[in-house]
Amino acid sequence: MESDKIWTRKFFFLMISLLLMAGANYYFASTVALYAKLITPSGFYIGLAAAAFYVASVSMRLINGTLVQNFGSYRIMMISAAIGTIVCYMHQYATTIFLLIILRIMHGFAYSMFNTASGTAASFLVPRSRISEGIGYFAIGNVLALAIGPVIALMIIKDGTFNEFQRLFMVASIFCAVAFLLVSEISKKSTKVPLTLQKINKDNLPPTFIGFEKGVLLPVIISFMMTFSYAPVFVYLAGYGLSRGWGSIGNAYFMYAAGLLLSRLFAGRLGDKYGADYVIYPALICGIVSLYNIALCRSVWELYLAMTLMGMCVGAFNPLMNVFCILRCSAARRGTATAAFNGSVDLGLGTGSMVAGLFLAKFGYIHIYLAGSVGLILTLLAYTFMLSSLVHRKCN
Repeated sequence: MESDKIWTRKFFFLMISLLLMAGANYYFASTVALYAKLITPSGFYIGLAAAAFYVASVSMRLINGTLVQNFGSYRIMMISAAIGTIVCYMHQYATTIFLLIILRIMHGFAYSMFNTASGTAASFLVPRSRISEGIGYFAIGNVLALAIGPVIALMIIKDGTFNEFQRLFMVASIFCAVAFLLVSEISKKSTKVPLTLQKINKDNLPPTFIGFEKGVLLPVIISFMMTFSYAPVFVYLAGYGLSRGWGSIGNAYFMYAAGLLLSRLFAGRLGDKYGADYVIYPALICGIVSLYNIALCRSVWELYLAMTLMGMCVGAFNPLMNVFCILRCSAARRGTATAAFNGSVDLGLGTGSMVAGLFLAKFGYIHIYLAGSVGLILTLLAYTFMLSSLVHRKCN
């Protein structure tokens, strides 16, 4: 009989390992451009160094699921954590921009592999009847990393010297090393390996397109539309704050993380008990209201409130959409399902930021955020006709 417990020792260790690996990710995201400036004055190469991680991460999504299926979640996590440990440490010796870009690419590969493998492992550790709740709790590790990682990094980087950056890289390496040890401990305690392609008849599996089952297509489209719409919030919010005369608005990101954490505490439970619609519709409405208010807010406090709503939107929406991908695929292909969902988020954030940047100079911040609000309205309509139980039967 399946245990109904979520908070097992394995699950807790797995969540902490994700927190550490994601912490090293966000830790670098807030500082790598500053380090690149010490190496080169070229804005082009500085931007390339910052983008290299994300390009590598998205590229790996195409094969992460297959790697997890063929080698197992825990083995892939251990390999990726080991790569992360070495790569973060080697940043100390990145005295040329080209070496830094190579290391950022390798770090992107490592984090992408770990993210997919850990999400797949979590889907097998939580009980089927509480999968939305469990996946939501698991993602808290990522939320805490988003809130804590940049803070720790900026505490270390005060004057922006090479010595400070060397300490920064050493701490990131320790994060990854501890994650490796935690996964090793989980792996030792595991009595069985989750379903992989070696244990089943491949002929019995549904056909795939570039490695993904067609069941993930609709959730991936909805997830892409969602992230494409709110992507400008992260990339251009600091510039928006300066344009409004509010100065540094770093607390806005903290409020976003608080909203994420708050929604993760109850959204999954509601989804499991009442169905996805009870979570997705309120989440998207929060996002629409948030982007509208970000565009038209009159004070920094209104901005903070809007960012809290956006955090609640994303925190509730993403785990449920991840579950849609998982449950619409074969159990043996949960790795590819998780990779498909994560890839849609990465692609939406990347293309959304790029498209917004193309129109920013002509239309300004306000219209960019208003357009994002319209994008979420279209996402709500697409969800209604593609996935909602109002139109279709609930997928189990």
